[in-house]
Amino acid sequence: RGKVAIIIKVVQQVTLGVIYGGIYKVGSDQASIMDRFGLLSLIAIGSMNMSVASTIRSFTKEKAIVSSEMAGGMYRTLPYFLAKAISEIPLVGVFNALFSTIIYPMAGLQKGKFMEFIGLTTLHTLTGEAVGLLVGSFSPNSDVALSLFPAIVVMNIIFDGRNISEENTPKLLKILPKVSIIRWGFEGLSVNEFNGLEFSPENRRGPLVKTGNEALARFGMSERKLVEVIGAQRNIIAACWFMSLVGIGLNSANFKTMVSP
Repeated sequence: RGKVAIIIKVVQQVTLGVIYGGIYKVGSDQASIMDRFGLLSLIAIGSMNMSVASTIRSFTKEKAIVSSEMAGGMYRTLPYFLAKAISEIPLVGVFNALFSTIIYPMAGLQKGKFMEFIGLTTLHTLTGEAVGLLVGSFSPNSDVALSLFPAIVVMNIIFDGRNISEENTPKLLKILPKVSIIRWGFEGLSVNEFNGLEFSPENRRGPLVKTGNEALARFGMSERKLVEVIGAQRNIIAACWFMSLVGIGLNSANFKTMVSP
């Protein structure tokens, strides 16, 4: 592991935690409903951006070396990929725990849901990294991979379940809301945060919302369960890992081992 890369990620998590926590101070009045949704949306978008971008940058550079080594018979594709994917989990958990430790008390998010919050942000980040691996595995170089990154972010934001309803999504694009990383990250964090909350009538904006479940209903999430969110993200990770494995295998096949004349 590069010490510089780890330090940069630590600084990123601390900086974001302090910025978000310094801006958002949620309470129990009606105005806090919008603030909570806004904060959770920013967390989902920011985590997705950083996880996909950082993985694309690092993996595309690493891939050329790994592909040539696999072509030379030093190791096979599956053991390498499993080792790489699994080795990311502890660090992702540490980074998200650091971020959560800062943002959770500073913003005043619901007490008693802290560990679930860490788990959901970690899973969300792992999902983003899986997408980054997929893009990097099929891209010939980092320039091509990074050029695809803005389109991936925009499509995830558009089909996050709030900017266009799933019912009105064009037929040819119906699959996109189901695989939107931001959508599942946001919904998981929202369900975890709002279930069990009660709101006072102060600072009322529009219809009175008394409970967190009523707030979730505004976004069509009143019936959403965390197990559904976790299952969707698990499926995205599995699909991305499988296709990434195929992509790495195809790249290694492009290298030929040098033999003595």
